[in-house]
Amino acid sequence: MRIVSAVASSITLLLLTSSIARGDEPAKPDSFQTRVLPVIERYCVDCHSKEDPEAGIILDAFTDQRSAVDDTRTWLKVRDALEGGVMPPMGEARPSPKELEGLIGWIESDYIAAQCGKQAGPAPVVIRRLNRQQYDNTIRDLLGVNLRLADAFPVDDIGFGFDNVGSALNISPAHVEKYLDAAEAALERAIVLPDASSFPPIELIGLKTYPLRGDKPVEFAHTLKPGRYLVNFSLVRVGIAETAPTPRLMVGLGRDRRAVEAARVQDETVVYRYWLDVAPGDAQVHVSVDASGRKIASDAKNAEVGANVSGDQRYGGDRGLHVDSMVVHGPVPQATLPESHRTILFQTPGAGDEARFECGRKIVARFAERAFRRPISTDELERLMKTFRLAHDRGESFERCVQVALTAVLGSPKFLFLVELDEGGDRPLTEFELASRLSYFLWSTMPDEELFREARQGTLRANLRRQVSRMLDDARSVQLVENFTGQWLQLRRLDSVNPDRNLFPGFDDRLRAAMKRETEQCFADVLRGNRSILELLDSDSTFLNETLARHYGIKGVVGDEFRKVKLADRRRGGILTQASVLTLTSNPNRTSPVKRGQWVLQQLLGTPPPPPPPDVAKLDEGKEAASVASLRERMEIHRADPRCASCHQQMDSLGFALENFDAVGRWRDADGTFAVDSSGELLGGRKFSGVVELKQILGASESKKFTRTLIERMLTYALGRGLEMYDACTIEDIRGRIVADNYKIRGIIFGIVECRAFQTRGVTR
Repeated sequence: MRIVSAVASSITLLLLTSSIARGDEPAKPDSFQTRVLPVIERYCVDCHSKEDPEAGIILDAFTDQRSAVDDTRTWLKVRDALEGGVMPPMGEARPSPKELEGLIGWIESDYIAAQCGKQAGPAPVVIRRLNRQQYDNTIRDLLGVNLRLADAFPVDDIGFGFDNVGSALNISPAHVEKYLDAAEAALERAIVLPDASSFPPIELIGLKTYPLRGDKPVEFAHTLKPGRYLVNFSLVRVGIAETAPTPRLMVGLGRDRRAVEAARVQDETVVYRYWLDVAPGDAQVHVSVDASGRKIASDAKNAEVGANVSGDQRYGGDRGLHVDSMVVHGPVPQATLPESHRTILFQTPGAGDEARFECGRKIVARFAERAFRRPISTDELERLMKTFRLAHDRGESFERCVQVALTAVLGSPKFLFLVELDEGGDRPLTEFELASRLSYFLWSTMPDEELFREARQGTLRANLRRQVSRMLDDARSVQLVENFTGQWLQLRRLDSVNPDRNLFPGFDDRLRAAMKRETEQCFADVLRGNRSILELLDSDSTFLNETLARHYGIKGVVGDEFRKVKLADRRRGGILTQASVLTLTSNPNRTSPVKRGQWVLQQLLGTPPPPPPPDVAKLDEGKEAASVASLRERMEIHRADPRCASCHQQMDSLGFALENFDAVGRWRDADGTFAVDSSGELLGGRKFSGVVELKQILGASESKKFTRTLIERMLTYALGRGLEMYDACTIEDIRGRIVADNYKIRGIIFGIVECRAFQTRGVTR
């Protein structure tokens, strides 16, 4: 394979010689030819040539700057492999630190800058369904009830490490069914319906069967007290042809019969009245009586009226619509209504249908605008009001009419999805769309009233940093802490980790919860205080309660409440040495330097090792092997396989540094009968004697990789999509700014919400 390098060099020399022979001025070598080409020719093209490229990476196809920067898939992979130490393989010649610095520097300057210049606009964000956490939070803030209904939904799929990525958030028939059930359950809890049926019926004087005739309304001689009533009817059609129009029953409240008769002409003479399209069977209507005391009366129209030809003598000689029975319940007492009810039904309807419809329109419009997270159109409102009217025509109470209309809102894709309409090209997000992106990034829920107000006034962009600071200081930012760290650091996996109870009898769910809480509290403390992200790697304090402090052997912490505790030494401090991470990266019965090292490389440094070869022998876990050699000694034998050495050298060294912590994160000096050796060596000859020195190395020489990884993960989480090649420009820009600002964490968030990718609606190209 060395022939490939020689041939490439010969071709380059021949071209230069030909140009000189023609009398042309030889072209000046570009940056790629001076900084990159000599390194890859010397160390890389033997394995990564066109003839038989390892891992599909071809490096001998590039001869100059132009051909190299035109490629969109190779060079960031090269950077990650070099930084992760997996390339070149063990046993092969390796670039010097200066050569590595030149190659990686070219990628991070020339190559990334070229990719940004080629991109016309940001990548599109796929339409995103609310994930389960977002749904529950949005229902809570929209209705004022916290029900955790999404626990019944199908589990959300993961994309690019997060459960809010649009391309992974599919929707199935099971989702649709569950959404409708959840909408009804939420609104049943939020809105209290009037219930008069539990009260004794009111005796109506002279109650019997009554024919309802369009020209002779029937008055039931009973004066009602002021209040709300439920009137139940049993209706019978006698001798009416099947083809006849559906009879309509009007129930009204008037001072006398004339008032009811006049209801068809002058609504103002009736305090309350209904028209019902009825069929044989039961019907009901909710009515209100004002302080003057009204009487219930009934009327009908559109029924064919004439002699009874059915032969049914119970109804005399009349055919048409008859009230076979009528029972009035009430008045309904004014119950103490919950805050959710008063917030949603912020107005009370006046007398008459039109006043009822107008009040319902205002309630539905305000709710829909908050649920859809934007102003709604007249057509959208009219479609929702049709649902309201259908419920009204069935004789439902005003509250039930609102409830039915709002159920349609919660079942709409405009509520269930974060919709950003494609208008044929890249465009800035509307202020309402920006408010939604912001709120679901930082709070995992809908915008609050202040964000809506800024969006309505068109001032959100102008006040973006102020709003971000306000939101991060708000208690709802705990959702960013829990959801982001839970997935970035894989803390969610802790719930399914079960250490061997015989070996670790003190481990229980109480301790598990405390472990997770410590890591979340430390991240929240850095976020709220806007301190350096390097404190996540190493710190002189942590957050403990009595349960976790006892587990760590730290005295003086009493009670269940978490508090910030100054550490006596640096063995603890930083997420790397917290029991949550140490436990989830262990086996049930022992530590795992491989898992721990892999976790550091992948989650903190962004350079995950490749999967192991399929036929590699497993580590000897037998009792005999464990009794004659320490875990470290057995692993050193295991990794002697040259196919494994290049990955394991870096990975195992990181894991061995954590061997002073057992499988549930307690400090130890010995593993059984063997003293713990936590020393190691990283690429470039960087040696350490234990975890304290390792943390110092990570915070110094590895700070660039850690910073870049954190920005990449948070940008993915914020955008709800996987990152593209040209996003590297945004990442490097944000990294440069926060390094200049002493690594303060809010610089990452400001950089994300202000970048073009976050503020623009891109289109597929």
